[in-house]
Amino acid sequence: MVSFVGKWKGKDFLDTNDFSQEEVKKVLDAANVLMKMFRSRKKHPFLPGKTLFMMFYNRSLRTRNSFEAGIYQLGGHAHFLSPQDVYTPALPEDMVAYQTEAISDVARVLSRYGDAIAIRIYGDAAKWIIGRGHKVVREFAKHATIPVLNMEDDMYHPFQALADAQAMRNAVPKLQGKKLVVSYAYSGGLKPLAVPQSEILIGTQLGMNVVLAHPPGFDLEDVVLDAAKKNADRYGGEFSVVNDMKASFEGADIVYPKAWSPKNYFPPHSPALDKPSATAYQDKFKDWICTQELMDLTNKGKYMHCGPADRGQEVTDEVIDNEKYSLYFEQAEDRLHVQKAVMALVMGDRSTRKR
Repeated sequence: MVSFVGKWKGKDFLDTNDFSQEEVKKVLDAANVLMKMFRSRKKHPFLPGKTLFMMFYNRSLRTRNSFEAGIYQLGGHAHFLSPQDVYTPALPEDMVAYQTEAISDVARVLSRYGDAIAIRIYGDAAKWIIGRGHKVVREFAKHATIPVLNMEDDMYHPFQALADAQAMRNAVPKLQGKKLVVSYAYSGGLKPLAVPQSEILIGTQLGMNVVLAHPPGFDLEDVVLDAAKKNADRYGGEFSVVNDMKASFEGADIVYPKAWSPKNYFPPHSPALDKPSATAYQDKFKDWICTQELMDLTNKGKYMHCGPADRGQEVTDEVIDNEKYSLYFEQAEDRLHVQKAVMALVMGDRSTRKR
């Protein structure tokens, strides 16, 4: 058995910024080992008989299938749990008799049955109250006695960030000092802040020169911006914010154009949820689209997107399907490998208590 299995047994994985640069690199190293085993079809059942409970408040293609395939390939099994098919796990302030069950109870029950709990919650499922989905994930982690994994909430998408880091590291060696542009790109739909926030965190954690580009009104959460600045200072990179997509692409090594919503139309930044106004506001920025002309401004840059990409809105087909520089499908595959790495780290050599 490889040395990383069980190395972090019992730990939660909620946000990459809970870990140091060295620890993030350990995950990526483990992921590359597992990737080689997967591609060579060498069996690697490092978690025999382990059970992963997956609580999906939101639907998913990449997240669900990569986690289910991953735990199976490690010798374990995944249980898919839809809140609508059980008593919906609720925060204490949302408890209603005969309609919900306390998260504290659900977390402790599942802890008696298996080896980890994974949760995905954002958008409508979190009532579009920014931070509420993350609060749900933290509430599970507070009461579970087995690891809790964040499959994306309304603040962070740590496994996407890990997959992107692996894809970047495999495509652009020596990421230290490389220019990563995390840019807003237009979409007609409302999207959470999780991906861009996790991208600026992982980029600065890896010592990259990260540029966040967005139109006025698309600011990310202050706590995340402050954390990115601290990461840059700690790991020798840079972090800046600009309001010009074209200028940001100049000389970039990697670009990550991705839609997110203008937060000031959502609680707690607004007294009430105002989806029509948010949609109308973002419709003013349809020219924020990744085109070949923008890619030509980069330093032979790589294109990235977490998926699903809104073709014709966020990016043109010419860019996303360009095999010379698009990492779109590499990122999707790398979700499998980094998630297996974390599961092997935290679920190996099962311990019933994490504290």
